[in-house]
Amino acid sequence: MKPIMTKKLILKSTAVIAVSFLAVACQRMQFVPVEQNVQSSLAVPDVPTDPIVPPVVVTPPVPKPQPIFSNGACAADSSTTLTSCQKCNVPLNPPAPPQFSRKGQSLIDIMSIACSVNNKSAPKNYVPPTKAELINRLNRLSPTFYPDSAMSPFQISTIESLKTNPALQQKMFGGLWYQPPYSDAFETYFGLEVGEVVYQLCYQSPDSSFTPYNSTPLLSKQMIDCQHSQDPFNCKESPAYIAGNIYRNDLRTGMRESINNPYIAPKPTPSKTCSWEKFEGLYELGGAEQIGKWLVSAQKISMEVKGVGGRCSLVNTLPAGSQIPTGEVILSAYVCK
Repeated sequence: MKPIMTKKLILKSTAVIAVSFLAVACQRMQFVPVEQNVQSSLAVPDVPTDPIVPPVVVTPPVPKPQPIFSNGACAADSSTTLTSCQKCNVPLNPPAPPQFSRKGQSLIDIMSIACSVNNKSAPKNYVPPTKAELINRLNRLSPTFYPDSAMSPFQISTIESLKTNPALQQKMFGGLWYQPPYSDAFETYFGLEVGEVVYQLCYQSPDSSFTPYNSTPLLSKQMIDCQHSQDPFNCKESPAYIAGNIYRNDLRTGMRESINNPYIAPKPTPSKTCSWEKFEGLYELGGAEQIGKWLVSAQKISMEVKGVGGRCSLVNTLPAGSQIPTGEVILSAYVCK
């Protein structure tokens, strides 16, 4: 046990001596302040750095929108609109025959006036028909069913005067029905007497001796007088009234057709088929080339320039100089074959 104790004592003694020595040394050391210039010389200099440069942002070019091409068939009624200044103008076949013959139209024109002329024979509370009502009841007095016929100079004068001359209208329709020679001109042109046409078309009376379905003849005053003479078997009708009976039967046919097969206006039919093409977009992206192709194929072309100062016009030659548009356009063309 003694050797161990001796070592412990030696270690303690050594530690005491070291601490004592350190304390004495610290007491003898004096700290002196460091001068400013020395401090500066001892400072760590700043390391220079390059300025921060933001990265360059490269914007990719915006692609220009490509033109839009379209095409189609033109409507047969020419209603297809291509630009604000161009439609498809589809050529049509010759128009159908008119609804009325000249004779049929004249009868309607005259009776639309005559039915309003006051006459004592008019039924009580009579209301004259309108021209539209007469047209509806006589809608098939066409060149086919009620054809025109040659007219004498006096027939022409009488028929035209009955459309415009109030004095003659009153004379013919405001009193006695028979007013020669005007009555004769009327009867031999239209095929019925003045009284018959008033009772049939104006009054719509069952007492009329002329209807679309009966077969009563048209007789001249001379023929009626002859039939009531002492020799009624050798009576001969005049050529004008013989022709008038042909027109009388034509009128019956036209009136029956007006009832059974009313007029329907035929739709116009195109004589050619038309097609269109359109270019919509920036003119610089092929507009001139497209116009050139259309010019070669003899198409009808228009150009509508969009934006401020926009315009629309038909094109017959390739735009040049100040006529060359910039920006968006609508180019259109059509052709008929």
